[in-house]
Amino acid sequence: MIHVLRAEIRRLFARRLTLLALLGLLALIGLFQLQVNQLVTPPSAEEVATSQAEYQEYVKDWEANHEEWEAECLAGGGSAQAGAPERPEPSDWGLAALPYKDAASIAVTFGAYLGGMVTLVVTASFIGAEVTTGSLANWLTFVPDRRRVFTSKLLVATAFSLLVGLAVGALTVAVSALLTSVHGQPLTGLPDIAAMAARGSLVVTVFGVVGFCLALLTGSTGATIGMLLGGVFVLYVRTILAFSSRWAQRLSPWSPDVNLQAVLNKGTTYVVSTGTGSEIYEVPSVEKTVSLLHGLGYWAVVLGLLITITSLVFRRRDVT
Repeated sequence: MIHVLRAEIRRLFARRLTLLALLGLLALIGLFQLQVNQLVTPPSAEEVATSQAEYQEYVKDWEANHEEWEAECLAGGGSAQAGAPERPEPSDWGLAALPYKDAASIAVTFGAYLGGMVTLVVTASFIGAEVTTGSLANWLTFVPDRRRVFTSKLLVATAFSLLVGLAVGALTVAVSALLTSVHGQPLTGLPDIAAMAARGSLVVTVFGVVGFCLALLTGSTGATIGMLLGGVFVLYVRTILAFSSRWAQRLSPWSPDVNLQAVLNKGTTYVVSTGTGSEIYEVPSVEKTVSLLHGLGYWAVVLGLLITITSLVFRRRDVT
């Protein structure tokens, strides 16, 4: 088994697409740090002067009316948070730099999903190209045990995805912390951001395993990418429908994107309408939670089923 794993590792990193994809990922992560740098940079005196009056006016309005806003929203069946947001923070009005925790969480989220897309393409191409060119059939003449071949390829694809996720998370956290320190800002919530980056590596791994399995099932990298785009479109439509349709709202706990958010953010929330109203913001609703444990369990079941189906299909499939 060891020599088979070594051969698969060499095959993965010998592919030009793997190198180009990793270099592209690194470049995009680096470019996004320019946005992080802008977020953690303290505003100039002119920018502060421009925003100060607007901020003070809103704070005065909030202090005078937020209790009334909350009462109105509660009377309509909504939550107090929906009726009256929390007290405005100076950073929300450009009066202070965005805290490290907020800026870094944006960067970690971006890195996790971008890394996931890249690993999906790499792992899909890794196996899809072998099926298309016939090299997989040739490899099976040297290693006729299909179970061992499938396991070795899956392990390499999974390990590659996990390592990419860990590297992206570590790089994002480190560079964001460096930029924040350069501007003299405190590293607020650094342990939480590090934990979020670790969970982000799981998100990247999910993408990588899904890409590998779909490519082996379809026998084509292009078909896998097409399925990804189709899935994104379906989820986008469901999200739009969730603004007004209860059935779409009730699907949220079983939606792949919501459960990925639950894993990455250590839980997430969604809203379910409990009545009707003339306007969307007047519809009474309740806020429900999808926990981290729910997200992990959801993806453990989905990946387990997908891997099992892919393995069974591969054992009986003609790859010549």
